[in-house]
Amino acid sequence: MSESIVNSNNKIISREALIEIFEAMHKELEEFKRIAAEEEKQNEPLKYEYQKWTLHYFSGNLSFTIYYTDNHNVSYDDYHKFITIFKSQSYLIDHIYVQYYMSYRKQYEDGTRDEHSSNRLSLSITEDKLEVTADLSSKDHYLEDTYNMILQTISSAPPKYDHIIKAKEFISFKIGLPLGLIIGAILIAVTVFVPQMRDFYHKMPYLLPALQLLIGVVTSIFIGSMRTSADYAKLIPKKYGGYDTNTKSSYYNDDLKKLTETSEVMIGSKSNNLTIRNGIAANEKSATKRIPISLGITIAICLISLLIVFLV
Repeated sequence: MSESIVNSNNKIISREALIEIFEAMHKELEEFKRIAAEEEKQNEPLKYEYQKWTLHYFSGNLSFTIYYTDNHNVSYDDYHKFITIFKSQSYLIDHIYVQYYMSYRKQYEDGTRDEHSSNRLSLSITEDKLEVTADLSSKDHYLEDTYNMILQTISSAPPKYDHIIKAKEFISFKIGLPLGLIIGAILIAVTVFVPQMRDFYHKMPYLLPALQLLIGVVTSIFIGSMRTSADYAKLIPKKYGGYDTNTKSSYYNDDLKKLTETSEVMIGSKSNNLTIRNGIAANEKSATKRIPISLGITIAICLISLLIVFLV
């Protein structure tokens, strides 16, 4: 396989997925080292013509360089030290560069010995991308299992532009609806104690539930926006939208193009994004369960208000 580059646009790459990739590289390299040591031991007492090798003159290394958000960097050749740091400090990491390399000389079944060969996998990881560069031998299949595992991990990763993003406005409205309906019903119900308003409702009773619904919807939009705007600001990039002459300030719109052309990797400022997404989904699910209850309470308030209108 010649050199190839793979990106992960519009994918959510969790910290757990990264750990699985790192672990696969580490385990594979350790297995190559074991095989090379075993072959060295078996072939040492034999004459050259009787030796059998798959990893002669083996050399392999897995290294990690972490670039932190405060502009300093640290390199690790010890996998266990690196993974401990990664698990505890992912929120401080700006960029990770991973270099997985092996070189060897192989004896094939026909007895011929190949020239020195090498295989290399490189990963460049930021909060906006996971880029994989592969330079693998076309004759051998070393590192291909790990390479394919990385491709599968990227392919099966959930999309960034998902229901949480696509239905942003609807989700915000739904989250605000249970409380907004009740507040709208109560605010309008209070007006029935004003004689002029009570007479107005007596003449046109349908306006009371209509006003309760209208105020409820407006209040729901406001409450939903208040509850979700901070979370969505962390999930969706912004782009300059223009200058508002009325408010005398610039305004910004959601940049969905940038969102779909980048990854969402759980490091740095995005280390908590998966928790944020799950929180929004949980709030939407909770709101869905509470909406029927709120509707019931709203209808009850409306009926009591109408009774007051016609009985007082």
